[in-house]
Amino acid sequence: MVCQSCLGPAPDQFLFVGQFFLPEQVILALGERGFAPGTLLPRGFFLVVGGLFILALVIDRWAIRLRLPTALGVLLLGLSANVLHSGLHHVSHGQVETLHVASLALLLFYAGLRTDLRRIGGVLPLGLLLASGGVLLTMLGLGLGLWWLASPSGAGLMPGPPQAIPLLSALLTAACLTATDGSATEGLLRTLRRFVPPSVGHLLELEADLTTAAAILCFGFVAGLGQADSHAVHDYIHASHFANLGAQGLALGQHLLAGILAGGCIGLGARLLMAPLMGIREQLLILAISIAFMAYGFGNFLGGGGLVAVFTAGLVMASQSDAKNEPSHSSPQQHQTLQQVLLPFNTTAEFTILLLLGLLVYPPDLLAVLPLALVTSLLLLLVVRPATVLLLGWRSCLDRREQLLVACCGMRSAVPLALSIALFEEVPHLRGVAPQLAEALATNLSALVFLVVLIDLLLRGLLLPRLLPRLLAPIAARP
Repeated sequence: MVCQSCLGPAPDQFLFVGQFFLPEQVILALGERGFAPGTLLPRGFFLVVGGLFILALVIDRWAIRLRLPTALGVLLLGLSANVLHSGLHHVSHGQVETLHVASLALLLFYAGLRTDLRRIGGVLPLGLLLASGGVLLTMLGLGLGLWWLASPSGAGLMPGPPQAIPLLSALLTAACLTATDGSATEGLLRTLRRFVPPSVGHLLELEADLTTAAAILCFGFVAGLGQADSHAVHDYIHASHFANLGAQGLALGQHLLAGILAGGCIGLGARLLMAPLMGIREQLLILAISIAFMAYGFGNFLGGGGLVAVFTAGLVMASQSDAKNEPSHSSPQQHQTLQQVLLPFNTTAEFTILLLLGLLVYPPDLLAVLPLALVTSLLLLLVVRPATVLLLGWRSCLDRREQLLVACCGMRSAVPLALSIALFEEVPHLRGVAPQLAEALATNLSALVFLVVLIDLLLRGLLLPRLLPRLLAPIAARP
């Protein structure tokens, strides 16, 4: 999915979007390669970047009116800009890595801040099951289906062994698609607020928040388990590479422990600092970003659990003790205020991931894997997701109609796309991947994740707001 120049770019290869919307003659007239004197960025860089974000905001308004997921419009905007100008592929690996790790950290911190376990009530056990067992079942079901369906290069449909995609690469691709999207879920719940019971809405929000962290851990576990050789890429996801299940399980435990410990320490310390700083509202955004980055850095320092630490820090700050035990310097509204301040930055991080992946994707690769992506999307939407929810929720307090509602929701968006960047780097290092197919397989699987997310947003975004009200009307009519 990422162009060949992304594999080993020169240090001066930057996202060359300065030519977008400008004739080639104008660019040549601006100087050699269009760079402003004494700068690393091309002329028009900020003009185009700013224009893309303005267009993203316009699309956001139209998506709300049309009852569509915002992520769908922004993703299509990035892809449209890519199709209109092929020069948008010149981006270094370091730039992509920095942008998507920082964006993931902010998304996870915000997810932790908005996770209030006390309001979930009776559906908390099901929420935890969906965020743990649900992620594993989705990965296994979708991964095995992809293994059976895909050709060895991942470029097309070739059902059944012996000609099959390597199993570990199929599972790693499925791990990218296990995370549901909080923003898309919120948008859908706003559309259906008259029909969705509060308990179901809280459950869907909790699942979206928790599966973000669980999907990253699941991805890191499979990547570490399948490593054929050690490499230094994406150590923020998995701390070390082991060839056997026991050793990799121990590494995952250490990773979790380091992240929970680091996030707990930073979260508790941040709650102590919040009281004297809450009165200076214009500094709260700096405070929120600083807490997120400190948690990430401390988690890495203790053993690689940076993203786990970020989520844990937000979760600790969101947790509230009983009023009589609550310290006088802390109040239940503090983390909510911080959440409100961080929301615009969180939206920016999500838009950045969506636009970045739209700009990086190579359109011919999408056409090559389109049939496989359609089948994979239907498998996820119609088989894997409903079976997982019904299997885990059969003894919950939800009835069958409410469980079907939960099964219909669960849109994929920013986090699977961010993980697809890591997928491109990890696949060539997996055991069982033939060297001559490694590059093509990584490209095709990354493109597959992009298309599955796009199709998932399109199908759910178009169908659910129009079909679910008929299903949910009897629930809303209950006394």
